[in-house]
Amino acid sequence: MATLEVTKKQQVLIVEDDAFIALDIESVMDAAGFDVIGCAGRVDEALDLLDRHAPDIVLLDFNLRDETSIPIAKLLQKTGIPFLFISGQTREVVLADMADDYKVIPKPFRPKHLVNNVRSLTQH
Repeated sequence: MATLEVTKKQQVLIVEDDAFIALDIESVMDAAGFDVIGCAGRVDEALDLLDRHAPDIVLLDFNLRDETSIPIAKLLQKTGIPFLFISGQTREVVLADMADDYKVIPKPFRPKHLVNNVRSLTQH
């Protein structure tokens, strides 16, 4: 009798304040075989989701209306959860408050480029 190997989908949290872009990212991640555990449009929403879930990776928009996602990024640094920024801001602006170098995917993003970068972070 053959045994079936069940593999758990890698879980992704999306932090994006534009609902259309969040849906686009979610669609790309779903099509690539990831499990999107939630979308947050504000820092407090994202922190609440992180309290309740342990995603394998977090995708962060830099500007979230009147705040930035830097507090989330710094928490992720401490907890060791991999993340990358998806932003219309320049790399220098996004990483100005960060101690280390992180991936920044420019908006508008190419789906294949996003998926390849997410996979490279989750394979470590």
